[in-house]
Formats: sequence, structure tokens, C-alpha cells
Amino acid sequence: MELSVVQSIRLYDFLSARGENVILRWVKDDKLTVRGRAALNQKLDRLIQIPFQLAIDTKVLAGPIYKHIYKLVIHADIMLRPMLCRGPFDIEGEYTLLLGAVETGGKLPKGSKEKAGENREILLADPSRRCLHDRIPTHS
Repeated sequence: MELSVVQSIRLYDFLSARGENVILRWVKDDKLTVRGRAALNQKLDRLIQIPFQLAIDTKVLAGPIYKHIYKLVIHADIMLRPMLCRGPFDIEGEYTLLLGAVETGGKLPKGSKEKAGENREILLADPSRRCLHDRIPTHS
């Protein structure tokens, strides 16, 4: 049996109205530990290396949790749940990270799914509101 190699998928981060990377802001604001940052990088690396359906089947991704929104499932010191969408411009070839969240007691912060959905809608109206994802620095 031959294994098919998946072309690497591009990963983007949503930008706020001020042009700030919302994922880097979340990493700083939630004061993620070195372990948490490393776990986030590792999961994002995995996500862009495997087909979408495999990401769902192996529980790398969960969802859709709200409209076109999925969450990455990362078990670190805290339950990291960055929210993202496929595409939205190239559904097969890209993901866009829309919002960072931490799950507590099995629940996402109130309104976070809706906010991720709003960010996706903003991006559809203004494709300049994202940038290519850079690895999360593992130091503070």
C-alpha cells in the first residue's frame, strides 16, 4: 500500500483592526508557559502536515463547533483551544487562526465561538486582515 504525501498547508493568523496578530497577543496575554507554547507549535506543525479528515479523525481538530469554526485540541498546562477555519479563500490549502481561547471545565469562554465567527466574516470582507503564521516563540 502506498501512502500519499500531503502537500503542506499554509497557516495564517487573523489581524485585529489595528493590525495586531491576535494569536501572538493571546499567547502573551494568557502568559502561556514554555510547555504550552511548545505544545501549541507542535500541534500547529501536525495540523499543516495531515489531511483535514485525518485531523478530525485523530482529534487534532474538533468541530465544526460554530458555523465554519473548528478548535485545535491542545493538552498543556492549561487546555489551549485556538479557533480557526479552513481557508477561507483556499479551503484545501490553508487554515486561518482566528482567535485564541483556553477551555476551563470543558467550556470555552462565553462568546468566543461567536467572536471567531465574526473574525472570519471580517476576513472574508477584507482579505488583508491576516498574515502568514510565524512559529510561537517558546520564550516569554
